[in-house]
Amino acid sequence: MKRNLMKILGTMALLVGVVVPSFASRELPDTLRARDVFANLPVKTLDILSHNTRLDMLDYYDLDSIYQARNGMEGVSELVKVSPDYLKVSLTPVSTMEIGMLKPKKGNEPAAVVLYTVGADSQAEDTEVSFFDSDLKELPREKYLEYPDVLDFFNTNDKNIKELIEDLVPFPTMRLTFLNGAEKLQGVLTVGEFMGEENFDKIKSYLKPDLTFVWDGKKYKLRQEKDH
Repeated sequence: MKRNLMKILGTMALLVGVVVPSFASRELPDTLRARDVFANLPVKTLDILSHNTRLDMLDYYDLDSIYQARNGMEGVSELVKVSPDYLKVSLTPVSTMEIGMLKPKKGNEPAAVVLYTVGADSQAEDTEVSFFDSDLKELPREKYLEYPDVLDFFNTNDKNIKELIEDLVPFPTMRLTFLNGAEKLQGVLTVGEFMGEENFDKIKSYLKPDLTFVWDGKKYKLRQEKDH
């Protein structure tokens, strides 16, 4: 594989005094793909996978080989899907990462959207959203996506019901996924099964199935029901 070739070249370089640049220091391509983001993204959530391990995972995926890479938490990570504009990786049994690509008009605009989701049988799924430009510099999330209020997930104009919802769901959690590309995000409220059946029964009839956020070229905006 590519790593084996680089090891050979590196050994030869030491013998002749030539410096061969490592993959970790290589320049990013002009047209950034989801795989390039995965291989080079400087975030703590990916620290469990070394740069070379990420490259190995991509090589095995390209060969249609099932490869469970050992990670820094003494577990395994596996690529689920890879395309030029999208990548999904299972990092641990309770965490996944999705990478979606946008088409920025300027260098300081978002080129990649990263969804990091954590959740388990005993914990409601919750997604952290990050934005990166074409140099993989992290951008302020609040500039490009405003997290919804808990009442956005419910369909009611009743003041008493609204107060009940806010009282029963003080800390809403949301799972976000891409919807047919990075231009749309789908958000689902995930606290229902963890708040107790009796309390959930009081508000579940008002709960919307999901929310949709649409990229307008500058930021994600919550699509209102009348736009459906």
